[in-house]
Amino acid sequence: APETIEFEYSEKENSLEIPKIEVLAPLIFVEDVEKVHKGLDSGVVHYPNSVLPGEKGQTIILGHSAPPNWPDIKYDNVFSRLNELEKDDEIFVYFGHQKYNYLVERKIFLEKGEEIPENNLTNSDNMLILISCWPPGKNIKRIAVEAMLIKN
Repeated sequence: APETIEFEYSEKENSLEIPKIEVLAPLIFVEDVEKVHKGLDSGVVHYPNSVLPGEKGQTIILGHSAPPNWPDIKYDNVFSRLNELEKDDEIFVYFGHQKYNYLVERKIFLEKGEEIPENNLTNSDNMLILISCWPPGKNIKRIAVEAMLIKN
């Protein structure tokens, strides 16, 4: 039988919470990649070609970042402070009334369109990857923060 992991029950709507950088944003699901951009106005967006939270593999969540002093509109600056995250910082994903706890593993900077390099953890585990533009407000590179799901 497939292993079933019990996660904490949560009343919260689907959302992403990162206490260290004061992020609490709705987690938006879209049917296809073309709708990602529109979804980013309303929160952070689950990348449609990635697994759902709690499933084996990579769950990819995209969010906007904005330069300092950018007006606080929509969710333009939700991921502006991703760079402050360090190993073992906590990230919580609320999905389907379950609370999933992740711990940051590493932070990587990528060229635009570059694939996320494989690491030996990626294939066997439940990974969360947060992606935004880098530097904030500039569409030059990408910042990616990888975190591992903690099994309760």
